[in-house]
Amino acid sequence: MKQIYAALEINSQEIRILVGEYFNTRFNIIKLETAVCEGIEDYRIVNHEKVKESVSKAINDASKMLGAKIEKVILLIPPYNFKRYPLKVNVKTNNGYVSKADAARAIQNAMHTKIDNDLTIINAVCVKYTVNGISSRRLPEKEISDELIVDIDLLCADKILTFDYVSLLEDIGIQIMDICMNIYAICKEAALFEQTLNQNIVLVNVNHDSTELALLQKGKLVNAEILFDGFDSIVLPVQEKYHIAYATLSRLIKYNTSYDKEYIDDAIYAWVADDGNNISINEQTLSNDVYLPLKKYIDKLVTSLKPILESHNTAIVVTGELASMESFIYLLSKECKTSVKAYFPDTIGVRDSSLTALYGSFFVYKDMVNIKDLKISSINLLEFENIVDRRSNDVEGESLTGKIKNLFEMDKKGR
Repeated sequence: MKQIYAALEINSQEIRILVGEYFNTRFNIIKLETAVCEGIEDYRIVNHEKVKESVSKAINDASKMLGAKIEKVILLIPPYNFKRYPLKVNVKTNNGYVSKADAARAIQNAMHTKIDNDLTIINAVCVKYTVNGISSRRLPEKEISDELIVDIDLLCADKILTFDYVSLLEDIGIQIMDICMNIYAICKEAALFEQTLNQNIVLVNVNHDSTELALLQKGKLVNAEILFDGFDSIVLPVQEKYHIAYATLSRLIKYNTSYDKEYIDDAIYAWVADDGNNISINEQTLSNDVYLPLKKYIDKLVTSLKPILESHNTAIVVTGELASMESFIYLLSKECKTSVKAYFPDTIGVRDSSLTALYGSFFVYKDMVNIKDLKISSINLLEFENIVDRRSNDVEGESLTGKIKNLFEMDKKGR
């Protein structure tokens, strides 16, 4: 059976949906679709109809391109009101051998744990398995033992926010395959847990109007906080001065600011102002204009990170909107006096740091599939097989160049 999954993220400025397929142990990206979104403030849905319209558009556009309806999605949830419940669950094995069914029962038992009334469980993470006194991060399947001990972390988030997101999708007629905390998905995809043996790692995931901070220690996601300040606080003050389109200015700020090398004298952007005058800007001028709002944002980050930076050997990993801004990475490293690196997925189709959570959610879901032996697909597989067969027949007998051209033309027509 084909394993085609779709993941959806509700962001303050856009809806993102990613579709991919597992094939021979690899995950291949099939489609990325986005839609402009209004109606989200501080992660909360403040205009249900506007958000519903944006989500419907993203799903319908992706379905049209695939030629098959997207019926189920993995829904990403932000770490709003985050709390972790660490547990140690003991289960008796069946027939004296450790199996995936034992791990599944341990997770099921953990899900009955009483948590705060304002929270809901987003992910139950198997951190460590212990059999016969020996611990491992991997399930020791088929090991002889009468008992399996599983260290499980329950990652929880705000109940009302999660319910609102789920209800919105149900209103559209989309089923939820699973829900996944976005920062956990990022850590999973970027293999950050494996890097915490001798150091702590702080994940800094930058959105347009917020920043999510996650602390990783000894293979665990220990804590998460949200700063309601993001990339917009850097872009908007400069936009007020130059009145350049947001998309254009954000690219200039990300790729044409510098504080650690000589500036280029040539103009990096030129435009005609409202009064008809020709205006141009160079790298040094832009960097000077960006510096104050950027420094202000970095100071907020450093204030939040100061306790952990002072007490532990800690590295910082940046994802999201500011991962591609080298000047930000440089200044943050300078202020924090520690290693700061940006992370980008290396898979074709998702080489954008803001897509890391979507991509990582597939691996989080795959872990659950392996334990519970689930066989679920996000799309109508019969429709998908029919469209694949039709495309193959349409291009049969053509040259390779003709086939590629024909496939692109069919995608543009929504076939």
